[in-house]
Amino acid sequence: MDVQVNAEAAEMVRERGGTLWVWAARPWGCCWGTPAMMHAETEQPPDLSGFRLVCRDGIDVWFRPIGDHAPDVLEIGVWGKRKRRVEAYWDGLRMAT
Repeated sequence: MDVQVNAEAAEMVRERGGTLWVWAARPWGCCWGTPAMMHAETEQPPDLSGFRLVCRDGIDVWFRPIGDHAPDVLEIGVWGKRKRRVEAYWDGLRMAT
């Protein structure tokens, strides 16, 4: 898995402690077949099982794959105009495929 972090996202993560947690999860109580959406947080999630360190280039990126599935490219970027936030993309998508 290739991890690509753009400069703006890396700066935001460094300002918030230098660690980013990335995972995909399906919404609770939704229809079968709903794709898992990507999540990226600088706050440590309550359940740490399954996370592995995938990048240590200025920031630490911890990623939890879906079973044996992982993206070819995990992209980390910034999204939003008023409320900027760090987001993760699974092979260019906000949903895990």
